[in-house]
Amino acid sequence: MAIEIKEVTTKKELKQFIQFGIDLFKGNPYFCPPLVFDEINTFDTTKNPAHEICDHIIYMAYKDGKIVGRIVGIINY
Repeated sequence: MAIEIKEVTTKKELKQFIQFGIDLFKGNPYFCPPLVFDEINTFDTTKNPAHEICDHIIYMAYKDGKIVGRIVGIINY
């Protein structure tokens, strides 16, 4: 099955995006997981002042319906 790339557009998908990053490094003694609410606020254009000069787009990769990757594109004007 091919990998499908989908844009993150809902709050539920954003939480899945964040949780995937946490799960990916679970068990690594050197990984300090982020605070989920802080990560959500980072991508909230109304709460993060960096969005006054930046734009972002978030994608997740799926294979057989399971999340297998994530990426964020940021443009700093």
